[in-house]
Amino acid sequence: MTAVARPKPRWWVRLIDGGWSTGLFVVGSLFDLVCVMNVPGVAVLTGGEEPSAHISQQGVLLVLLVFACWATVFVRSRVPLAAVIAGSLLLLIGVSYALALVGAFSAIARWPRQNALIGSITAGAVLLYAVREIFTDWGHALAWTLGSDPVGTEPGWAVATIVVALLSLGLLAVLVGYRRARVEASVNRVQAELQHERADALDEQLARQAERERIARDLHDGLGYRLSSMALAAGAFETQVTAAPGDPALVEWARLVRRQAHAALEDVRGVVGGLRSEAGEDAASTQASMRMVGGLLADLRAADHRVDAYVVIEGIEAASPAQDAAAFRIVQESLTNAIKHAPGAPVSVLLDAAPDRGIRIRVVNPIMPAATGMPSGRRGIEGIRERAAAAGGTVWMGPHEGRFLVDASLPWA
Repeated sequence: MTAVARPKPRWWVRLIDGGWSTGLFVVGSLFDLVCVMNVPGVAVLTGGEEPSAHISQQGVLLVLLVFACWATVFVRSRVPLAAVIAGSLLLLIGVSYALALVGAFSAIARWPRQNALIGSITAGAVLLYAVREIFTDWGHALAWTLGSDPVGTEPGWAVATIVVALLSLGLLAVLVGYRRARVEASVNRVQAELQHERADALDEQLARQAERERIARDLHDGLGYRLSSMALAAGAFETQVTAAPGDPALVEWARLVRRQAHAALEDVRGVVGGLRSEAGEDAASTQASMRMVGGLLADLRAADHRVDAYVVIEGIEAASPAQDAAAFRIVQESLTNAIKHAPGAPVSVLLDAAPDRGIRIRVVNPIMPAATGMPSGRRGIEGIRERAAAAGGTVWMGPHEGRFLVDASLPWA
């Protein structure tokens, strides 16, 4: 099967697809640039009506570290551990726990079975961060941003710190739940599509089985009835010819007609049984075998048809039933075609079958200018081609130097 190469997305499509990562990087970096002031000694803060901040040299290095850590959001889907480590570093330094929450979300998305462990560690780390801001010199950025005392020692700031931490954890839980719901919905949709496909396949199988049943009934009620009547008439004719003294050749002809009628009736019964079984074509194809070629040639010679045959079959017990049946049917139909279009003319048959050589079939008969009057719809030639193709082989048929040639080669399966 040839895979179709997908066209490369346009630049604006790639920009939209990467918009979430870019947005997280910009917003997160700007947020943590303010939160850098949470770390003691990084900035000199003054409150009042005109708050101001002076970043130290250590603060500049910390700002660069913030940008480097937030760059991990671009690989958070493929390497969530990178965002987790970078977020944990900023959390331990005291900048903020925003990147840690992003890393935790990516880790839960990658390892959903560990969501309880990851969630517990994240919640504990965030709460410890809040406790450190309440009881230590960390956590001046929020108060300074709102224009209050940068020290933030009022009880209200402690409550605000806890509330922000709980809201952040709650938002993380909501996002995790929303993503899990989307994943479950996607899985359910895929399962529903699979169930629909299975139902469609079952409906198609039932429809094929119903069609096989209909064909089997038509064969049994129509062709089976006519062959049964012909077999009974041939048997009665043979009895009458045998009872009355006459030409021995006429007795042999009557016996041959009866045998052929019975053989045709058995073939129809085999096809009907195969159509009504679950195996279908395989069950029907096992009714024919290259072992029957000898009997087929004997019947033709008994009917005064001149047939020169060279038949070599080795290891037939190792051949697959489908290949075995296909080879016999090709020989049978080729001989039928030769007798129909060249009655009385000599027919040459070659059948060479062996595991190391494969199966070679060659049937040659002269081209007769006079028509036989027998109906011909070229279904036999089409059937030979179809059987050879189904068996994985090749066949050439057509006039060649005044003769009609059928040359088929089948692999040994």
